[in-house]
Amino acid sequence: MRLIVVRHGETAWNAERRYQGHLPIPLNQRGREQALCAGQRLANLAIDHLYASDIARAWETATIIGEQIGLTPEPLIDLREINDGDWAGHTPEELHDLFPDHMQLIKLNPDSTQRLNGESYAELQQRMAKAFEHFAANHRGQTVVAVSHGGAIRALVCHLLAAPLRHFGRLWLDNGAFVEIVAHGDEWRVLRVNDAAHLDGVFAKGE
Repeated sequence: MRLIVVRHGETAWNAERRYQGHLPIPLNQRGREQALCAGQRLANLAIDHLYASDIARAWETATIIGEQIGLTPEPLIDLREINDGDWAGHTPEELHDLFPDHMQLIKLNPDSTQRLNGESYAELQQRMAKAFEHFAANHRGQTVVAVSHGGAIRALVCHLLAAPLRHFGRLWLDNGAFVEIVAHGDEWRVLRVNDAAHLDGVFAKGE
C-alpha cells in the first residue's frame, strides 16, 4: 500500500494561530488554492481510494481534491484532529493567561494530559494508528489518499517512527502538504514528510 496523507488547506484560524479542534472552520481562499494544487498534483497518480476527516476544513479539502482525481471522499472519524475542548478558539498566548495551572500540567506531561474537556495526544495517536491499520489491512497493493490535520498527521508519523510523542512539535507540516508512507505487510517506511512541491506561492502563514 502507498498512503499519501494530506494536511487540510489553510483556514482563517490557522493564520491567526487559533486552536480549532473539531470546530467547523472553513477554508479561506489560500486554503482552497492549496487544496486545488494538491488535487492537481495527485491527478497525475492512479489513486484508488480517498478518505477524509469529517471536520469541515478537511472535508472541504478532500472534496476539492476529489474533483481533480475523480473520487468521492469517504469519511473516517479516526482522521479527526485532536479534540481541543476548551482550548478551541484561543491562541497559545491566550491559553497561558486563561489556564496557567493546566498549561503547566501540559508542559510537564504533554503526552497523556488531556486538553480541558478534550483529548490527549496519546488518545489522538491511538486513533491515527487505528486509521493506518485500517488502510494497511484493506488496501494492499493500492494507493490511498487520506486528508487529515496537522496534529493528527504528526502523531501518526511519531507512531510509525517509534519517536517519542512529546517531541512531535519538532515535526512541521504545511497546510496542503503531503506525508507519503509505503507499507508491505507488517513493515512500512515513511518516504516523505512535508512534501510541498506543489504549493509554490500558496504556503500557510500559521499552524
